[in-house]
Amino acid sequence: MAPIHNPFREPNRFTFASFIKFGIALWTVGSLLTSFYFTPDHMDDTSTQDLVLDTNASKSISIGSDANSKVMTVAYAVSFIKCGDKQTSTAGLTDASLVLRHSIHKISSRNPESGSKYDYKMYAIVHTQAKECSSKLKDVGFEIVVVDPPIQREEIRGEYLKKTIQREWCCGHDEFVKLYAYTLPEEIIVHVDIDYAFYKPMDHLFDAIAYDKDSPEGIAARGALELERPGERLPDKIGAFITRDWGQVAPGKFPPAYQAGFLVARRDPTVMTEALEVVREGNYLEGWGMGYGWSGSGHGGYVGAMAMQGLMAYYYDYVRKDNAVELNQCRHNHMGMDVLYRNHPNYMPKRVDKKYVGGCRNGQEYCEDCQVTDFDKIYSVHYTMCRKPWQCISEGSDSGTNAAGKKGRAIPTGVVNIEHCYTLNRTKHDHKKDIFLGHCSEDGNEGYHMISGKDETFKRVNELYA
Repeated sequence: MAPIHNPFREPNRFTFASFIKFGIALWTVGSLLTSFYFTPDHMDDTSTQDLVLDTNASKSISIGSDANSKVMTVAYAVSFIKCGDKQTSTAGLTDASLVLRHSIHKISSRNPESGSKYDYKMYAIVHTQAKECSSKLKDVGFEIVVVDPPIQREEIRGEYLKKTIQREWCCGHDEFVKLYAYTLPEEIIVHVDIDYAFYKPMDHLFDAIAYDKDSPEGIAARGALELERPGERLPDKIGAFITRDWGQVAPGKFPPAYQAGFLVARRDPTVMTEALEVVREGNYLEGWGMGYGWSGSGHGGYVGAMAMQGLMAYYYDYVRKDNAVELNQCRHNHMGMDVLYRNHPNYMPKRVDKKYVGGCRNGQEYCEDCQVTDFDKIYSVHYTMCRKPWQCISEGSDSGTNAAGKKGRAIPTGVVNIEHCYTLNRTKHDHKKDIFLGHCSEDGNEGYHMISGKDETFKRVNELYA
């Protein structure tokens, strides 16, 4: 196997360590961070700046007409649904949000080295039950948008869905707060999970939405897209870019889910309205695979099928067909997972037709092997199967269970390449410095050293990005 490329040793690559160095440099020059020191409880401001979202679908969306006369702003959003879960732990919320914001800054027009013409604005879409723990994001530059769930279980007419939706990963009907992203004021929106970082500008995606398909800019942008199925026909007007959860697919069992941790889309409140009407109708058939799930479409039974993973897959497959474009999952929303039929999940070579062994889960004759994709080709990383950097996990096992018997505490080598995962995580950590670069003292959450400082320091972090 060719050696894994280490992007974090290149001068223009963003790393967790470079984030720290960047802050320290400004501290030395301008005394911006003169009070920086370690303390875990650094932000106690519970005030929020609530934004009232305009869900009026009649708002004109005209992007390309004056795109050359001003810098266009893209909305980057994350959603927080409850306090104290895996994503809104102190490390997962504070440190990850800092790194995410910095990675976005590095690929934006505010960083001349990026070459991008697009500016950004940060949003946190916050479920009312997560308001208390998310207020700290305001200090680091996120506009807080506090929302109620857009639908209540009592509104669902289908009895099975009404009774069981709240059991769905991760958050049942509460996860539909993510749909508010389609209503943010900016005309192009990006919504991702908090365990995320960007590494290359996405101007070609934004241009493909912003410009008419027959304009020089539109033609160039469409020609540069990294598609999951190269050469496929594109919609005349692209509504969204998505990736699919091919890792869960089994031969002939069910269609691929929408990967709910990544979305690039045109502002369009009608998407939220129509998707919620699908939920409200509640036509979800109990069962796993083809003939079950949403309207018997097969979008049922897999992880997240009743929530965003399944709902939006069904929506873009049936309600808004020929509206979303599926991107190459190795280049965008990269997770490093095996996308061939070689191992789990939902696939055992001994129990299926031999013709599938080693074939592409997306049904194509050829597909890129995401386990060994060169980092230089990756636009964004979603830290899932390779584990989250603040978990300080370096141990590997086929099942993802560590030597102490704890599930999810090892890198699952049955579905990812552990050396590739080390490359993705080579942004942190003291424990195993060749992998973690000084931010871990031992394996596990307990070994992670947080970014932290005085309240007044964090309240000025946003000045770094003005």
